[in-house]
Amino acid sequence: MAKGDIGEGLTHAAREVLRPIVRRLLAARIPFGQLEGRLRELFVEIAAEEFQLPDKPQTDSRVALLTGINRKEVRRIRGQGEISPEPSTFRRNQMASLISRWTSDRRFRDEAGKPRPLPYRAKRGPSFVELARTVKTDLPPRAIVDELVRIGAVKLADDLVLLQAESYVPSLSSPDKLAMLADDPAELVETMLGNIFADGDELLLQRKVAYDNIGADALERMRAEVRREGERFLRRMNDVLARYDHDRNPKAPGGDRVSAGVGLYYFEKEPARTPRPASAHAPRKRTRKEKPE
Repeated sequence: MAKGDIGEGLTHAAREVLRPIVRRLLAARIPFGQLEGRLRELFVEIAAEEFQLPDKPQTDSRVALLTGINRKEVRRIRGQGEISPEPSTFRRNQMASLISRWTSDRRFRDEAGKPRPLPYRAKRGPSFVELARTVKTDLPPRAIVDELVRIGAVKLADDLVLLQAESYVPSLSSPDKLAMLADDPAELVETMLGNIFADGDELLLQRKVAYDNIGADALERMRAEVRREGERFLRRMNDVLARYDHDRNPKAPGGDRVSAGVGLYYFEKEPARTPRPASAHAPRKRTRKEKPE
């Protein structure tokens, strides 16, 4: 593939990936300049951190050369430091990790393999406090359980903490909903780009099924079936990945630390409508005076 074709293809892909986000930005009255500024920051950040020459400091001049952004602007962006530091809170990944541990770790499952109700604190045996301490966070267990209760992931009954959801789904008002938009599509795009530019034959899992003639009356039932089957599949994948995670299984194969995961997504969209060509066999439009036979 020619270099020009790659550049044009990547630019077109970036444009289309941003299309639904741009639609939402306009609906939220966010002007183009605000997105443009963040994109400049992103170009400078990646050029500075990931495109250094071996054993040489990355200069503003080289970043300007790589990005096409003038050196004065590069210096300003690099001088302002971290754009949006992460708050020290119990965030989405930590919640998801806690629930995943609860559903996959034998200590916190019953004989049927289901997440067991946990006493908040116990002198012996599993407890929520013990579970919370397996997750890397600076929050105390009481703050964690309060947040999980608030979003409906757990409920309290006497001194027991009962899991209500086998995965973490942020509430409608949670900023973690937008955090998912920042994390998940990027992971999918990385997988797709890796498969496009892979040197060998070992491609990552990237599959989808789609049909374009589904009646709208079936969507509610189909969504429920897809969700049920998807959650069943992800529970199995959770068990598979947990076997190789050193936090859960210290005896798992070693090597450099890597993050890995499996995701599923469901989508709906109206198919592109194309004008139907006139046909000699097309039914004639009925006038007001005509009656059906």
